[in-house]
Amino acid sequence: MSQTGFSLFCFLGLLLLAACERTPSHEAIVARELARPDTVREIFLNYELGMLRQAFYDSSWALNRRGLVRQGPQNQNVLYKIPDALPFEATMLYYPDFEDDRIVQMRANFQYDAWAPWNRRLWSDSLLLDVRQLMESWYGEGFMIREIPVPLKGLTHEFVKIDANRQITIRRASDSDVLVLITDLRAAFRGDNE
Repeated sequence: MSQTGFSLFCFLGLLLLAACERTPSHEAIVARELARPDTVREIFLNYELGMLRQAFYDSSWALNRRGLVRQGPQNQNVLYKIPDALPFEATMLYYPDFEDDRIVQMRANFQYDAWAPWNRRLWSDSLLLDVRQLMESWYGEGFMIREIPVPLKGLTHEFVKIDANRQITIRRASDSDVLVLITDLRAAFRGDNE
């Protein structure tokens, strides 16, 4: 390598290192966003963080009567067919976590309807990127990549966006599924302190 090439290589390395150091950590972003005075409640389909359990059931029943959702497998979640928003037909199964009868987190699993072990284009590694684009269309850009250690497998990554109290996390759940978690961080931190 020539002296000029080596110098350029070192300069680019230092530039990359400086850029990494300026990127705030997840914890710093959480602290900054939780310090905001506003509250973001929107989830999707008119559901909201903090919504009462009965209001969730009433809203789901109204969506069902309109033909937008139906009962999911084993009556454990709500099934929503994603209308023309992803490259292939897909289904979202969702159900919230409640604390004191209020929604504190919504769990949504996405899967391409034609997924099969031999159909690599429909595996979750591709779906992950497609769901990220869908979430950006629903919630705006600004998802950051976060590396997560997985026991016996090494590192994986997830996409995270935080707006005030609402954190949206997108991660691969299995070969066929992508999980989206929409969490009220204020409720999560309140639960940690009890």
